[in-house]
Amino acid sequence: MVLAGCAATPVAHAPAATSGPVQPGRAAALLRQAGAGEAPTPQDISRALGDADIVRQDGVGVAMTYRLQTCALLLLFAADQRNAMRLREAHVSPRRVGEATPSLDQCGAEADARRS
Repeated sequence: MVLAGCAATPVAHAPAATSGPVQPGRAAALLRQAGAGEAPTPQDISRALGDADIVRQDGVGVAMTYRLQTCALLLLFAADQRNAMRLREAHVSPRRVGEATPSLDQCGAEADARRS
């Protein structure tokens, strides 16, 4: 895993919704901030989503993976100008092969429900 590419114009990757509209919750709101100047830190994400299923430190970057019921979240963090780790990218994928990729809002809602 190479996080060096995260330094250039970071973007949150959110596939199109596969079903009706979902009201964005707290988790989705945090994930949408990926790449912004004051994007969430790993600690912000852990407080909102709980402990990640997989955490990997690779060089100066951190990757956190959350495995939810119907989706998985891969969150990539890199240091900002003040050397604080910030969310650079949020990737959503389906948990099962052949299923449609949920939207960021759908996966975020599932993460919120898991914490309730």
